[in-house]
Amino acid sequence: MDDAPHIITSMSANHDMGVIFDLDGTLVASEILYFDATEAILAPLGRSLLELTPREKSRIPGRSALVNMEFYRRKFGIREPAEALVEARMDGIIRRVRDKDVEVIRGTVPFLDSLKAAGFRLAVASSAPRRYVEPVLDKTGLARHFEVVKTGTDVTRYKPDPEIFLQAGEALGLDRARCLVVEDAHSGIQAALAAGMKVMAIQSAYTLPEQYEKAHRLVDDFQGLGPRDVMDILGS
Repeated sequence: MDDAPHIITSMSANHDMGVIFDLDGTLVASEILYFDATEAILAPLGRSLLELTPREKSRIPGRSALVNMEFYRRKFGIREPAEALVEARMDGIIRRVRDKDVEVIRGTVPFLDSLKAAGFRLAVASSAPRRYVEPVLDKTGLARHFEVVKTGTDVTRYKPDPEIFLQAGEALGLDRARCLVVEDAHSGIQAALAAGMKVMAIQSAYTLPEQYEKAHRLVDDFQGLGPRDVMDILGS
């Protein structure tokens, strides 16, 4: 897709539009990091995330780590306090970020480059803690694209509450109606809609087909997407 003419003619008109991206499962294929770190906790109990039903799996992405760990405690009979488990698992995830490659979703960098060149304002809004989000953005080289990064460290309420998206939009200085949220999780889609923002959803193995129904567009990845796609959604 050649967006150059559109970028040149529309740049001044796009500075009042923003795109707010979730991180895990949206910009980076990080599910394996969470899976491996959680399995390390469950393995001594002889349990596994593979026991989860599709419906149970669909509720996990986007929620706070504490809520998810409370669920795991009930599901798998874990005795340790949820707060301690959250920190132990995040320590394991961050070690994996340091020691392994973090896969970027296909087409992400060209898409971000085209949006920046066209004048769009860009932000990240992830439920994960800042001590994880910033190393991932730095390691993948994605940090340079974003002027605002909001994390679970910055909020008191988690997706599907809209707080993090409202914070991101306010930090960008944009009207919520001029913001597009890009999400892969059902809770994130709900949060974006509750914030009064449009949603482009990325297909995920964790999200059930019916949970995408209220998204304004559904895509496999960012390959071939550009500024016109964002403007079409925001203008719909």
